[in-house]
Amino acid sequence: MLQSELLDVSSCAMPRHTVLEHYLFKGTGGTMLLALGVGSLFNHARKPNLDYRIDDNQPVIRYFAARNIMAEEELTIFYGDKLWFEDTSIVKEQIAMTSGLSDINMSHEHMDDENTFLGHMTL
Repeated sequence: MLQSELLDVSSCAMPRHTVLEHYLFKGTGGTMLLALGVGSLFNHARKPNLDYRIDDNQPVIRYFAARNIMAEEELTIFYGDKLWFEDTSIVKEQIAMTSGLSDINMSHEHMDDENTFLGHMTL
């Protein structure tokens, strides 16, 4: 997928109260949107490969490639700085810096083997 290419247009629900509060997108004027379809499946990354634009009038969220994306690469968006979970991408960046691995080499194949992953950690 090439940079700026449109990946998906997700319809949105506009819930008033939900247990899915942490998964809502904040629209203009304080509206809260719950992405339906694949828009609700993207994981968080500090350096995401997707960008999104909210259209409150539709309501939809359009997802675009933030950079060129290789086949089989996980699709990610930036959730913001106030996360409700531990950001493992920070740990991966620290491992990459201390082990000499580049961001490109820090893909899942390097993290799937627990011994390899733990071997790169410094406590």
